[in-house]
Amino acid sequence: MKVLGDQTRLEVLELLKNGEKTSKEIEDTLDKSQSTISQHLKILIDMELIDFEKKGNKNYYNIKYDYVFKILTFVQSFVITLHKEKLKKAADLDIYDTLF
Repeated sequence: MKVLGDQTRLEVLELLKNGEKTSKEIEDTLDKSQSTISQHLKILIDMELIDFEKKGNKNYYNIKYDYVFKILTFVQSFVITLHKEKLKKAADLDIYDTLF
């Protein structure tokens, strides 16, 4: 889950959801440096969330398993539910007791 907790890696996955991209295309779209994108791609490859195919002198990155998006959707729903519960608890508190 730590791998999926990084905003840049989530952006890379979302970008690759629409099809394969070169690292340069990812860099340009996300407006990140080559070294930053390279580090994140390596982590995603090591965790087997993405893979790549070498075509000529370029690597084309793509999603290895589409189910990663089902996992992300579930986690997002879970986090939203937690936040709603916290907001409800806060709304149930008698805030005047803390002010006076």
